[in-house]
Amino acid sequence: MKKRVGIILDSLDVSKQIYDFINLASNANNYQISTLIINETKNNKINLSLKVLNYIKRHGFFKFYSTLLFKTICKLEQLILNKTAKFSNFYKRYKLNENDFEIIYLKPILSKNGLVYRYEKSCINLVIKSNLDLLIRGGSGILKGEILTVCPHGIISFHHADNDLNRGGPPGFWEVFQKNPRTGFIIQRLRDELDGGDVLFKGFISTSFFYSLNLAKLYELSNPFLHYVVEDILSEKPRLSINEKSPYSFPLYKTPSAYQSIIYLLNTCYLMTLKILRKFTRRSYRWGVAYQFVDNWREVTLWRSKKIPNPKNRYLADPFIIKRNGEYICFVEDYNYYTKKGSISAYKIDQKNHQDLGIVLSEDFHISFPFLFEYEEELYMCPETYEKNEIRIYKCLEFPTKWIYKKTIMKNVSAVDTIIFKKNKKWWLLTNIDNSFIKDHSHQLHIFYSDSPLSEQWTPHIANPVIYDSLIARNGGLILENDNIYRVFQSQDFDLYGASFGVSKINLINNCEYKEKVLFKVQPKFFKNILGTHTYNFKDGLIVIDFLEIEKRTNNTFF
Repeated sequence: MKKRVGIILDSLDVSKQIYDFINLASNANNYQISTLIINETKNNKINLSLKVLNYIKRHGFFKFYSTLLFKTICKLEQLILNKTAKFSNFYKRYKLNENDFEIIYLKPILSKNGLVYRYEKSCINLVIKSNLDLLIRGGSGILKGEILTVCPHGIISFHHADNDLNRGGPPGFWEVFQKNPRTGFIIQRLRDELDGGDVLFKGFISTSFFYSLNLAKLYELSNPFLHYVVEDILSEKPRLSINEKSPYSFPLYKTPSAYQSIIYLLNTCYLMTLKILRKFTRRSYRWGVAYQFVDNWREVTLWRSKKIPNPKNRYLADPFIIKRNGEYICFVEDYNYYTKKGSISAYKIDQKNHQDLGIVLSEDFHISFPFLFEYEEELYMCPETYEKNEIRIYKCLEFPTKWIYKKTIMKNVSAVDTIIFKKNKKWWLLTNIDNSFIKDHSHQLHIFYSDSPLSEQWTPHIANPVIYDSLIARNGGLILENDNIYRVFQSQDFDLYGASFGVSKINLINNCEYKEKVLFKVQPKFFKNILGTHTYNFKDGLIVIDFLEIEKRTNNTFF
C-alpha cells in the first residue's frame, strides 16, 4: 500500500512547480498525494493602499522603496522570460481540483512580522486524523512547533540555495549578483531551528546571467528531485543519508537594497549589451582542437600544443584518439554552422603534421563526443546522440573512415557525453542525464552497469545521480592507465559552458558506491584569448585538447 503524503499550500491555485510535482507523484511507486492542507491567512478585504501603509509603518519607507524597485526589476525580467519558448509558462498558475484530494483548511497563528506559522492543538489534531506519513511544505511561511513532528517522517521542504553559503533569499539572486559559477539547492527535513534542518539532498547548477533565468532553471532542474527524495524516504530501504553540518559564517541574505538592485541592473544591462554587440559585430563562440606528443599526460605544457585549423564555416571539438597499426587517428565533433548540426570527422596525426580524413560518421541529427572503446577485438564508437533521445553504438567496418550503426543500448533517455569502460568484470556506463524539459546536461552524473557494453539491459546505480554539481559532473574524456581509471570532467562557469576541465581518479566503483578524487584542474590560459576548454584525452604518447575562443565572421561565414 502506498504511503500517504500531504502538501501544505497557500491555496488551491498553485505554481507550475507544485503542479508538475503532483503529476510526477501520480506515477510514484511508494506514495500518493492524498491530502492538501490550505493555510487561510490572507485578508482580501484590505485594499492595496492600506497594505502599503502597513508595510511602510513596519519596515520604513527605504525598505519599501527597495522592495518596490526589486519587484519592478523582477516584473520586467518576467516579461522577457515569458517571450522565450522554453520558459513561457514558468510563472503560470494552475488550479487544483479539490475533488481529487482530501482538503484540510487550517488557520495558522502568525508572528508579528507574518513570517512564522504556528498552529493550535485543534489544527494539529486535524492533521493527525488524516493519518499522513509525510508532509511537504509547498507554500509560504516558516513552520514552527508541533506541526514539524506530527507525521512519522516529518516535513520536507526546498531551500533554493547552498545552505552552507546562502541562507535567506531571494532564491537564485545572490549567486547572479556575485557572479558565482554555480547555484545550489537543498531538500531538507525541517526543524524548529531556522535553516537548521537535516539536508537530505543537495545539488548545484551553473549560474545564468540574469536573475529570473537563473531562478527558472533552478526551480525546473531541482523540482524532479523532490519526487526522488519522497520516493526514497517512503521506500522499504531508504538510502539517503543526512549531510554533515558545518558552522554558517555568511550573513542572512535578504531582499537587495535599492543600491544593490541598481548595481545588479547595471551589471545585467552591461552583459546583455555585450551579447547584443557580439551578435551585431558578428563575433561568435568557436571551438578548436589541438594536440601534442608527450610522455606523461600529467606533465604537459599545454601552450606547446599544435592547433588543427578549423574548416571553413565549421568548428572542431571533443577530440578522442586511438593508435592502430602505428598511426594516430583523432576523431572529433565537426560542427557545421550552415546545417546547425555536428558530424564526426577523423584526422591522422604524426610528429610532423596532421591530415584531414574527412567526415566518417554523419546522421540527420546532431552527433558529437565520439567516445571510442574496444570489445572482442572490434572497435566501437558511442557518440552523443541525445537529439534522438537514445544512447547509440556504432561499429567500425573499415578503420578509420567507415562506420555503421550497430544498435541502441538505451532508449528514451536524454543523455550526453557517455563514456564506457570495464572494471571488476563489469562494464560501466557513465553519462550525463537531464530528465527536465530544459535539457541542460551539465549537472548530473549517472552510472549504469552491465555484463556487456553492447547490452540493452543496463542497471542504474543505486546512488544515481552519483554527482549533482555543475563544476565536476559532466564528462570530458577518459584516460586508462595500467589498472587506473581517470575521468575527465568539465566545469561550467557563470554564464559560460565548458569553462575549464579537470581530472579525477576513480578510486571506487561498484553496485552501491562511487568515489573519485580530483587530481587537478586546468584553466583556459594556455592559448592567447581563449575562454574555455572542456575535453582532454591521452593515448600512447599523444594528448588532444579543445579550446573556446571568439572569432569574427565575414558575410555570415567563418574562415
